[in-house]
Amino acid sequence: MKSIQPQNASLIDDLAGSISESLAPIVYGPGSAIFREQDLGGHAYIIERGQVKITQDAGTDQKVIAILGPGELLGEMSPIDNERRSATATAITETEIIPIGTGQLQEIVENSDPLIQLLLRVLIERLRNTRPENERTTGGIRLLDDEMKSRSLETVRGRALNQLKAEKELRDAFSRREFDLYFQPIVRLSDYRLAGFEGLIRWLSPERGVIGPNDFIGLAEETGLIVPIGLWVLEHACYMLKRFQAIRDRDFPDEEPLFMSANVSARQLRNLDSVDTIIATIRKTGVDPTAIKIEITEGLLIADPEIAITAINRLKALGVTIALDDFGTGYSSLSYLHRFPLDTLKIDRSFVMSMLKNRESMTVIRTITRLARDLKLSCVSEGIEDPRELTTLKDFGCDYGQGYLFARPLPEREVHEILSRDRLWAPNRPPATAEPQASE
Repeated sequence: MKSIQPQNASLIDDLAGSISESLAPIVYGPGSAIFREQDLGGHAYIIERGQVKITQDAGTDQKVIAILGPGELLGEMSPIDNERRSATATAITETEIIPIGTGQLQEIVENSDPLIQLLLRVLIERLRNTRPENERTTGGIRLLDDEMKSRSLETVRGRALNQLKAEKELRDAFSRREFDLYFQPIVRLSDYRLAGFEGLIRWLSPERGVIGPNDFIGLAEETGLIVPIGLWVLEHACYMLKRFQAIRDRDFPDEEPLFMSANVSARQLRNLDSVDTIIATIRKTGVDPTAIKIEITEGLLIADPEIAITAINRLKALGVTIALDDFGTGYSSLSYLHRFPLDTLKIDRSFVMSMLKNRESMTVIRTITRLARDLKLSCVSEGIEDPRELTTLKDFGCDYGQGYLFARPLPEREVHEILSRDRLWAPNRPPATAEPQASE
């Protein structure tokens, strides 16, 4: 997404959408007032054609502040900060304007990144402070309003500072090498033998203990740290697979080779230079590329299909396989799925964990497994905890499974026991219970 942060891009997209869906254009004749000084600010406006004069009271005279033309914005501050109009806008010639409502702007601003909110509020406050002093003192109600706005600014400032602090903490953690990989076994459902692992990052904080990715990956995405973190995950996963495979070959020489799944951020794949870096990283480790399964999300396919196809094809040319993670949770992808050279569909744990109680979830799982079979893709189910879930998934034709019925995500030292097992599940063995699956 080039140099813009994902949340900021969302803000711009939302603004553009709001403008397109706002009220119909309004036409003002020459000399008509669009709004007057001290009016309540209900809208901002974009000039489609014509000219608008912006003036302020200066005793008995009107001080001309600006002359605006097509494409320019006016009245933009009041809808954001709920202040009264600080100037008068008058059409000089016949003028057509497009209004942008207060609700549209405020909802977008309130849902934006805290840093964007802080910048907007500070800039507006500084602009407001350039007004003559007699325009800012209109009695006790106004002073109370100023106090409330000051508190609001402090809240936004606090959120922004907290985010900056969290970003610094995350950067420091990466530089201090506080991250580690845990490995959740993936089992072949035909015989319950170990087929591979998914590498899952953990932040081993000296202050807060083991932190799951749900608590920091979002921030890593926003700040761009996901790129170096993602590369580290991939490199570490490749090296560990070589180590695990050596043990597997020693104990079970006739078994199929293990594979390792690693999540790759959409941000890493939207830039083809980053894709080349991923390829170079895999090559550097000396691992067999055909044993690496890169997991991507549907969002990448939706956001930029052509870039996604190019990126996936480059990776597949190396020999890696591609899995579509959390399939069916975020987008309606059935209509375009055939366009992408995928190898695996992963059924999200939310469907599996509710399948015994929810008929709709059962139908979704049956549909996904059938779709995978028709498209000649393998299918992996996440979040298996109940033997009945396992039996149903196997009956549906699901190829692989992972979840606490087999094993929780494990640190490297505990993987060796898994590698020495003949099979990873038996009817009399209880499921693993430790950290919640939501943190994987």
